[in-house]
Amino acid sequence: MKPWHRIKPKVGKEIPFLILISFLSTFATSRLVTYVVPDIFLKVRGVHVHHFSYGIILLSVLGYFLLTQPRSPNARLKLSIIYGIALGLAFDEFAMWIQLEDTYYDRTTYDAIIFISLTLLNIVYFEDFWKKWGNRLGKLFKKIFS
Repeated sequence: MKPWHRIKPKVGKEIPFLILISFLSTFATSRLVTYVVPDIFLKVRGVHVHHFSYGIILLSVLGYFLLTQPRSPNARLKLSIIYGIALGLAFDEFAMWIQLEDTYYDRTTYDAIIFISLTLLNIVYFEDFWKKWGNRLGKLFKKIFS
């Protein structure tokens, strides 16, 4: 058996899986690049353009495209990779756009990355678990509030 069979998503979960993988890969790559080559960035009229800007621009363009254009299933898979890349670029500097300061290595960013990763992991691998517990919690709330 191939060792990758354990991480392969269920049928119907390919898109969130591709978003997760491209998101984490982009985050890791951008952290590595900015650590190894910290002076590689675009400057426009003396202003440092942070890569979260590229992520937000990509998310905006992709959102518009996904809402207005018809797509084939194959195109949706490819666009999910681009979405994960855009999400990774935007949230790699989450602390900067939340705190409005030049804080690249702030814990807020890591918290956001962990939250998004865990959310996507739950969507891809634990849908049955949450359905089961959601039903149980629903029944419990009905009994409590009835």
